[in-house]
Amino acid sequence: MNLHRSEAHNNICVAGVGGVGGYFGGMIALNITSNYKDKRNIVFIARGAHLGAIQSKGLIIKAFGGDPITCIPNVATHKVSDLNLVNLLIIAVKSYDLAQMLESVKEKISTDTVIVPLLNGVGIEERIRKVIPRGIILPSCAYISSKIEEPGVIKMMGDIAKIVTGPDPLNLDYDSSEIISFFKNMGIKITWVENPQVAIWQKFMFIAPAALITAANNITINGIISSEDFKQDFFSIMAEIRKIAEKKNIILPENAEANSLKIAENIDKEAKTSFQLDIEKKKSQTEIDIFGYDIVRMGKETAVDTPVTEKLLAKLK
Repeated sequence: MNLHRSEAHNNICVAGVGGVGGYFGGMIALNITSNYKDKRNIVFIARGAHLGAIQSKGLIIKAFGGDPITCIPNVATHKVSDLNLVNLLIIAVKSYDLAQMLESVKEKISTDTVIVPLLNGVGIEERIRKVIPRGIILPSCAYISSKIEEPGVIKMMGDIAKIVTGPDPLNLDYDSSEIISFFKNMGIKITWVENPQVAIWQKFMFIAPAALITAANNITINGIISSEDFKQDFFSIMAEIRKIAEKKNIILPENAEANSLKIAENIDKEAKTSFQLDIEKKKSQTEIDIFGYDIVRMGKETAVDTPVTEKLLAKLK
């Protein structure tokens, strides 16, 4: 992959420009299209009213404690057929849209394409590899609190926005310096770690119980600390996830649970999980599989009981 800004054939695609993809894609667009010397192309894949707003006025990011910024991609479209061969693909769709998106984009992927998945959940890179056998898939996760406030507008709910990523086990000779340099030049915080699964599972340890508890009880993330029952469920699901991770030889830090509680304590009091927002909107598709049923499935595979996860899933039915 060559992401040098003087190369006109460099094509960067952000699939899904909601709270996560909107921020990171917006930062890339801000830095590329505002510089007439930069010949790279940044394409947003979006849909509906959100797409229409981006096409008419750009994507607006309301920074946490800062002024709004307007980010203009080279192209905003819902047609993957509009794409050329992709050099860098950032995937930030919801898990239930992943399979369809991969099928639509797979012919635009070469052996040198770098794929950075920023979805919630664990084992995402394995799902991608089943559909797209080519490319360099970097196991990754995003630490960010943001949402679509209205079509074309991303609101940051905190000042944390970073990507943690690491090597593709099938492409260990890939030189990470280029992708690290690229994100840093876009003003995006990135951390490269040799074992990204620890970071991915540590995030999952927080977001999965937070999603289930907030959606099942109609409370904010910060609201988890308001009740001993909520806190007990929070720690119980984290314990279930830790046991599953250990069975998969993923050793999480001893303070992972304490750090997760700190996030709940310090996050914006109005912040909700994306899963909770989808439940509130009564969407026909939600991430209940990735946050709930995956835990139950992995528990059965590893002989780990998951009673609290199952309790909350029953409440959400």
